[in-house]
Amino acid sequence: MRTLIAFAIVILAGFIGSAKLFKGLKRATPFLYIFYSGTFYILFGLLIGENGLNLISFDILKDLIPIINFSLGWVGFIFGFQIEKRYLKKIKFSWYFTTFSTYLFSMIVIFTVSFISFFYIFENLNFNLKEILGISLVLSILLSETSISFTVWSSKYFKKHVKELRFLTFATSTDNFFPILLTGFIFSTYKYSPDSKSIIYNDLFLIIKLLILQIIIGIISGFIINLLVKKIENKLEVSTILFAFVFLLSGISMMLNLSPLFVLMLTGITFTNLTKKQTYFLKILSSTEKPIYIIFLTFLAIKRSSFSLTLLIISILLLISKFHSKIISLKFLKIFFKKDNFISPFLSYLLIPTGTIAPAIMLDIILGFPIDKSSIISGLLIYTILLSEIISPMAIKLARKRAEND
Repeated sequence: MRTLIAFAIVILAGFIGSAKLFKGLKRATPFLYIFYSGTFYILFGLLIGENGLNLISFDILKDLIPIINFSLGWVGFIFGFQIEKRYLKKIKFSWYFTTFSTYLFSMIVIFTVSFISFFYIFENLNFNLKEILGISLVLSILLSETSISFTVWSSKYFKKHVKELRFLTFATSTDNFFPILLTGFIFSTYKYSPDSKSIIYNDLFLIIKLLILQIIIGIISGFIINLLVKKIENKLEVSTILFAFVFLLSGISMMLNLSPLFVLMLTGITFTNLTKKQTYFLKILSSTEKPIYIIFLTFLAIKRSSFSLTLLIISILLLISKFHSKIISLKFLKIFFKKDNFISPFLSYLLIPTGTIAPAIMLDIILGFPIDKSSIISGLLIYTILLSEIISPMAIKLARKRAEND
């Protein structure tokens, strides 16, 4: 009973947040942006969770793991559904290359700074090499991703940069693809051993086998869903089939220790490129997106996270690394694609905040690999999200000033 009450509170909070917090907020101030993005619900999760009043413990949420996995799968499916071939064909190669290389460069820089911080600067944390490599890899995947809600929030301040904002919107949207893809790789490379409570490395053959298995499940499922809903017009019937299938695939992913985010993203990609009713289905899917993201933000903060001055310093270092890696990569790429001249490097300030897919991936990893060290990663992620969203509206002023003088 306590579990159901706890989940009901979080569900209610999610729907209230999606209805109220994402609408009607126009001014770009640090306080209001936290409400607009839904990050306020991290604070709500900290208050009611194990770091606060302990009204809802993570042990209670463990009873709801199937529903949480369904939510992860649903978000993966929604994201995959938006990767439509007809739309992607209209995008220039330079945009794809820039998005990929900017994310990759940021990931390399964040991984390096994280590794140096844990291995050399803060040796007193007493992590072994494998743990440091794992923490640095996860942080580099999560923090390199950016927030489309912030790009939309700030767009009204850059009316002279319409083309550049289109690129930034594309970049922040596709940024979700890379961390989800890498999460699928993580679930193929490692597995959790409940007996020893440790992470085991898979051999190369098993890694390839699990990657192929995830791809096959995702693609075949997309074909099956398309066949099931092809001739159905009733929204209730369509929603029932979609929910049931996502539940099924999320359950299969959980049993096989696969990533529901990755598997269902592939399902969504396959389905959207088979169906001829993308707009119809998107209306059904998109209304559930923001409530689920808010639930993820709350869930992330319910489990005990590690907070300390040392981790705060590391999160600041990682945030600075993200700032400069985005700027440097776009400066270089502006020279490389000089003829296109499609973005001012200083608009990369708008790529500072971390998007809401990061908490979803963090939850995916926490559930798949429930080790004590995950509290370190979640603490750093929460620090970085809060810091970036508090200072990001100030980045709008800097970006406007520098972009116009560029």
